[in-house]
Amino acid sequence: MPINNDLSSYFEEPEFKDILAKYEGMVNSHTPTYFDAEELTDIAEYYAAHGESKKADEAIDFALQLHPNNTDALVFKSRSLCIKGNLSEAYQVMELIEDTSDREVKFLKADLLMEERRLEEAELIHLELAEMEGESFEVMFDIIMTYMDANQKEYAAKWLQKLRDKGYNETNSQKFRDVWCDYCLTFGEGEKAIEAFQISLDELPYSISHWHGIARCYLMLGDTEKALDSIEFALAIDENNPDALEVKGLCFMQCGNTQEALNVFQQLLPLSKAPSRVYATLAGCYMDSDRMPEAKNICREWIKKCPNLTAYEKAEIYTYIAFCCFNLHEPKEGMEYIDLALVFEPFFRGAILQKGLLHLQLSEDDEAEKWFMKAYDMSPDDEQIDILYNIANSCYFLQRYPEIIRWCERIVEEYPDDKMEALYLIATAYFYMFDFDSSKKYLTQIYKLGNNSFDQEYLNDERFQYMFSFIVQSKSNPNEQ
Repeated sequence: MPINNDLSSYFEEPEFKDILAKYEGMVNSHTPTYFDAEELTDIAEYYAAHGESKKADEAIDFALQLHPNNTDALVFKSRSLCIKGNLSEAYQVMELIEDTSDREVKFLKADLLMEERRLEEAELIHLELAEMEGESFEVMFDIIMTYMDANQKEYAAKWLQKLRDKGYNETNSQKFRDVWCDYCLTFGEGEKAIEAFQISLDELPYSISHWHGIARCYLMLGDTEKALDSIEFALAIDENNPDALEVKGLCFMQCGNTQEALNVFQQLLPLSKAPSRVYATLAGCYMDSDRMPEAKNICREWIKKCPNLTAYEKAEIYTYIAFCCFNLHEPKEGMEYIDLALVFEPFFRGAILQKGLLHLQLSEDDEAEKWFMKAYDMSPDDEQIDILYNIANSCYFLQRYPEIIRWCERIVEEYPDDKMEALYLIATAYFYMFDFDSSKKYLTQIYKLGNNSFDQEYLNDERFQYMFSFIVQSKSNPNEQ
C-alpha cells in the first residue's frame, strides 16, 4: 500500500461506491447504462488497483465504446497493453489520441519509451513536463513515482535530489517523507525509511498506512518482532484492515510459523479486494509446508471463486495443481490439469517443464525428454541451469538414481562454477545404488572444493552423513589413513 495514493482514498468515498455499484449492477443484469468516460476510467483504475485486470479491461473497453476519442480512456488502454507486453499495440492506441499536449499523454509516451529502454528520451519528456509545470512538487512527485514503477532507481534518486535541492526534506515536509518512504520500500532500503516513518507517526499516530509502512521496513530487515509490534498498532486502529493483515501473515511466514500465517491469510481472504493474491499466498504456504492435498483444494477454490482470472493466471493455477499431483504420486490426474494449463498458455514454461516431470513419473521417458528440452530451450541463458536442477531434484524425489547422475553430470560439465549441488546429488545417487566407491569419489571432490559442511536437506541419511564425515576426517588426518 503506497503511502501516497490519492485514488485509494477516492475509492472509499460514497460517490465512487455508488458509481461502482451502478456499473456492477449493469454488468450483472446485462442492461446497458450510460456512464461518463471519467467514471468508467475510475472504475477501470479501481479494478486494476485490486489486481482484477480482466474487469479493468472490460470497463475501459466499454468506456471506449461510449467515448471512442476520450483521452483518459485511451491513455489507460495504451498503458494496460504496455503492462501486458503488447508494446506495438500500445503505440497504436496512443496514436489515436488527438490531444498530444495533454499531461497524461506525455507521461504515457515516456512510459512506453522506458519500456523500450530508451531512458534518455523518456527523461527529456520528464524534463519538459517539469518545465511546463514550473518544477512544482506535484509534477516532480509524479516523475519520481513513474521511475519507481519502472524500477529505475538511479533516475528516481535524481529527481528526489531535485526536491531536496528545492528545500524539501524528511523533517520539514510530510509529502516528501511519504515519497521518500515509498522510494526506500520500492528499492529495498527499508532501514533508511524507518526514521522518516517514526517522524510521521509522531504527527499522525492513527495513520494505518504509516504503521503498515514501518512494519514493512522491519519485515524487510528481518526484524519480525518489531514488524509484528508495528502491524498490531495498525490492527488496533482497524482489526480488519486488509493491508495490515497481509503484513501480519508475511511476518508469521518469515519466522517459520506457517500455521499462524495460514490462519491470518484465511481471515484476510473474505476481506481482501484482491482475493487472487491471497489465494496465491495460501497455495504457496501449503505447498512450501508439503501439505499438498490442502494446496490442491485451495487452488481449486481459487479457480472457482475468481471467475475473472486471465488465461495466464489459469495456466499458472492448473500448473500448481499438477505440481501437487506430482508430489502426491497422482501423475494421471496431474496430466489432466497440465493439459488444461497448456490450453490456456501453450508456451508457459512452468507447465511445459511440469508436463515433462509427469511423463517421467509415468515412466514415459522419451516424452519426458522432449518436454524437458522444450522447457530448457525456451529459457533465458541464465535460467537454463535452474531447469536442469529442477529435473535432477525431481528425479531424486522419484528415486530415479541413474537419471540423477545423467542430468547432474551435464550440470557439472556445462556449469562448472555452479556444480556443488550437482556433486552432492551424484554422490547421493551412487550411495543409494549401493555403489559406495563412486559415491566416495564424488564426496572426495566435494571435500577438495573446500565444502566440509553437510547440511543439504536431501542428504539426511545417517550412513551417508557418516561416510562424508569419515572422508573429511581422513583427509584432515592423512597419517591415520
